Amino acid sequence: MKFTVPSNELMQHLQACARAISPKSTTAMPVLGSIFFSIEGNVLTLTAADIANRVTTSLEVNNHGENGAFLVAERMILDPIKELADQPIEVSVNSESHDALITYNNGQYSFVVDSAEVYPAAPVLEGNIQKVELTAEQLLNGLSATQNATSKDERRPIMTGVHLDIFEDNMVFVASDGHILIKYTDHNIKSNIRTSFCLSDRATTLLTKTLLPREDGNVLLSFNHEYAIFELSGYTLSARLLEGRYPNYNSVIPADNPYAITVDRISLFSAIKRVSVFANQASGLIRLEINREQIKISANDVDFSIAAEERVPASCSVEDVNIRIGFDSSMLITMLQNMDSEQVTICLADQTRAGLILPTETPDGIELCGLVIPMKLIGE
Repeated sequence: MKFTVPSNELMQHLQACARAISPKSTTAMPVLGSIFFSIEGNVLTLTAADIANRVTTSLEVNNHGENGAFLVAERMILDPIKELADQPIEVSVNSESHDALITYNNGQYSFVVDSAEVYPAAPVLEGNIQKVELTAEQLLNGLSATQNATSKDERRPIMTGVHLDIFEDNMVFVASDGHILIKYTDHNIKSNIRTSFCLSDRATTLLTKTLLPREDGNVLLSFNHEYAIFELSGYTLSARLLEGRYPNYNSVIPADNPYAITVDRISLFSAIKRVSVFANQASGLIRLEINREQIKISANDVDFSIAAEERVPASCSVEDVNIRIGFDSSMLITMLQNMDSEQVTICLADQTRAGLILPTETPDGIELCGLVIPMKLIGE
């Protein structure tokens, strides 16, 4: 096998698919530390995977030899190419001796390749296969808005991913760690099905950080009860879905919080970040004291004799409001940094019930709702 390809183009595709490689997976299956090369005609296909996810991409090359496939250790192929200036490189592979040679303008390097036969086969969707088409921007926005609320507790695997609820007239993205919940609804996504599945945090990260930002077209999503396949114009991601039943998230979102406090998002976000420096490091507790005209934010750590407080202007829908409530500052920060609206509305009932944070402005057809569980204030 012999082919010529621009080094920069090969590097970009290698970097994208190599992000699927996971140290945890390579420990269990060393072959997953390699990148799968397959050439047919003038099309080179690259594949990298961990135990649950698989990224495939294709690019045009100039094929000077026969078709075939081989494996290369990710470090062996990617690290040297990253150091090359953009130029045509020639890749020659002897499938019998498993030797490979890369030749460039002023040098060459050789390495060993492995047989492609030992690489795991791609998953094949079987049974009840369903499909939805949406834009890359719609998928990126929904996953990005909710991913930070996923749980890190692997004892409840279903909570570690983003749940997608697909309806005929909208798609709902939800994530929760049991303390915060973010629900993002896109009414612009239409389908002819009613179903749901939960996408792992690892697969979500591959989409939001690597694949979707490169895409400006549509994404074809095909899935069954076990796998989801995301087909983009230049890349394909196959992801094993999380097993289990996702909790009824609508049942925990309060519908009757009587106090709606509107505040500038950036002002509140910045004040919470500053004050949280002085909060107890174990609990992260900050206190919000809310009245008709302002929110007083305070925190202290008695062990280190430190304290801070700030006041942020606000307006409330009810004149007679006087609420004192505690939250984990990191949760509020997570919630506020995922919203783009200039102002947000905080909906509360009392210091024991969950609060809602809603952006005052969203794009057409979009609904975004954040829920935060309060913390008990000592002595109250």
